[in-house]
Amino acid sequence: MLSKLASVVFLLTSVLIGIGSLGHAHQWGPLVHSLGGVRPEIVELLKLVWFWVSGTMAVFGVLLVWTWWHIRSGNRALYLIPWLISGFYFVGGVWGVRYVGAFFSLFIVLSATLCATTWVLYRGAIARGPG
Repeated sequence: MLSKLASVVFLLTSVLIGIGSLGHAHQWGPLVHSLGGVRPEIVELLKLVWFWVSGTMAVFGVLLVWTWWHIRSGNRALYLIPWLISGFYFVGGVWGVRYVGAFFSLFIVLSATLCATTWVLYRGAIARGPG
């Protein structure tokens, strides 16, 4: 039962990370209007980085859903993917909270949720034995 709950929460967290890319990308419009006096080439660089981050979030979401699908099928070789993404989100969340604001605590929550559900799924796979 715990493994099924962890599986559902893992999937929901993965989808939320992917959907977060849309929210992030959408924020470019309001941000660019506040960059009035910034040189155009700097604005273009910021735009590139901004949408690169949005794309990274989308790729993370897709990778996590793909990983979830394969973990459900019994593939035990892919647990490193969610742990790496979780670590990346944790570091980003801590830095974001420290230097930008409390909104970035969401990244810490997503990281903790992803890490915890991955651990539960991993422990369940070990208990089931080779496969």
